[in-house]
Amino acid sequence: MSFDEVNEFLNAGGAKSFPFEKMGDMVTGEIVDAVKRQQTSLDTGVPQFWDDGKPKMMIVITLQTDLREDADDDGLRTVYLRGGNYQVAEGKGTSSHRAVQEAVKKSGSKKGIELGATLSLAWTGNGPKKGGLNPAKLYSAAFKPAALNIDLDQMA
Repeated sequence: MSFDEVNEFLNAGGAKSFPFEKMGDMVTGEIVDAVKRQQTSLDTGVPQFWDDGKPKMMIVITLQTDLREDADDDGLRTVYLRGGNYQVAEGKGTSSHRAVQEAVKKSGSKKGIELGATLSLAWTGNGPKKGGLNPAKLYSAAFKPAALNIDLDQMA
């Protein structure tokens, strides 16, 4: 491994997670990365599985936003799309996964999530409170497909 590769790996911290601290918080940006990843416990970091043994998966999307907290902030923010079927106890919305899925469908996109598309995700509601846990956050989303890129040289 070269020193350049070592330094790139050393400095690669990833994007900040968008916190959704209060209902109404929204993040909007251009999709610059999207990966499917196994969910882990927020408390222990242990990978999570369904009762049938299959891993619980989520989609991790990195957005290029206009947000800047300081001079070193590149504006990248990560959102995590998890599924679930939740009742609405307050506000409106659904799981982050379903909210984005519905927004992509509503946009008419034939490609689905793609680099260069614009995604807005907002915390718009809460599910019912269960035991001592915080209620599930519910989301609404908007999606705009990437602009059509036409290579004029290929048309000649």
